[in-house]
Amino acid sequence: MPFDLDPAFDREMDALFDRADEAMAKAAVAYLVNVMDRAGTGQKWPGLPNTSSAPGQYPVVQSRALIESLDARRLGSEWHFGSFNAPDEAWALEYPKPEGSPIDRKTPHGARPWLSKLLGDPEAHRAIWDALDSTLGR
Repeated sequence: MPFDLDPAFDREMDALFDRADEAMAKAAVAYLVNVMDRAGTGQKWPGLPNTSSAPGQYPVVQSRALIESLDARRLGSEWHFGSFNAPDEAWALEYPKPEGSPIDRKTPHGARPWLSKLLGDPEAHRAIWDALDSTLGR
């Protein structure tokens, strides 16, 4: 038996879900900035300002371009997060070398995945859940 939701309740739920989506997207960005905007525990390469990350770690930012491209934005009716206007380093760190890429890599895969790493990171998940709980008042 179909039923109609009270329009006021429907609007209230839409607003609640929107706040929750926004909080989770912003928490993901804050987490990425926090783990990438620090010195790594890998090798210190000549000509780079920061000690690099070790294998398995999030990449250490060597320029501000990647950090500054990270954002949470509403696109249409949904919230998204990631690297907007991504610098070449964002792609080089995450994805395999595309045909004709000007960035040389020693491996066929991304040097230091950062966005896909976030998907399986329990600490990132906890930060996102904490933001959701805070937004929902739990």
